[in-house]
Amino acid sequence: MKGLLLKDIYNLRKVGKQYLLILLFFTIYCFFLKNPSFFPMMTIMSFSMLILNSMGFDEASGFDKFALTLPVNREDLVRTKYLLLLLLLAAGYVIGMTGNVLISLFIQEEMTVFLEQIISTAAVAAVFFLLYGTLLPLVFKLGVEKARMMMLVCYIAVFAAVFAVIKLITGMGLEGKVTDKLMIAATAATAVFAVLYLLGSYIISIRIIRKREW
Repeated sequence: MKGLLLKDIYNLRKVGKQYLLILLFFTIYCFFLKNPSFFPMMTIMSFSMLILNSMGFDEASGFDKFALTLPVNREDLVRTKYLLLLLLLAAGYVIGMTGNVLISLFIQEEMTVFLEQIISTAAVAAVFFLLYGTLLPLVFKLGVEKARMMMLVCYIAVFAAVFAVIKLITGMGLEGKVTDKLMIAATAATAVFAVLYLLGSYIISIRIIRKREW
């Protein structure tokens, strides 16, 4: 599985220059907005989308058929993609938070409470856990191009759910009563739910790949 993961990382180097330009654009945009909190959100979103690039490369080259002639089983193909997604989200989180801090220092803007930044960025990462936890089984079932058509539906469903939760909190009049401890507890609960959701997605993808015919 290590070889499969390295293959994916080497393939993603093809879009490395484009992503450097994207990060540069986000940085400049945040300078103009004077809103560094925008940077981690866009970084996490951009990095997570690389998982589709990786699967698209495999589909275009017919790699999965070739991989099954190697000492690799079908489950390894799924595990590699989920592990790659975790690494991409982690990289997006770290780079996003680092950029957030550096931009705040450069524009000499007083930073908000660092704990709040960590929590809000973690919440963004959890949302993309849910999004790609929904999308990956569709990719394994339908292929990348057909699944891309479903991506908008997944985006709408996940963000609608998040919006509904926010509206519920607002409607109950709790937004002004949220303490740091409550924020941490809510973030921890969301993270646990996201991990369990991704685990369920992984199990579904395993079942799909076992029945798939190339």
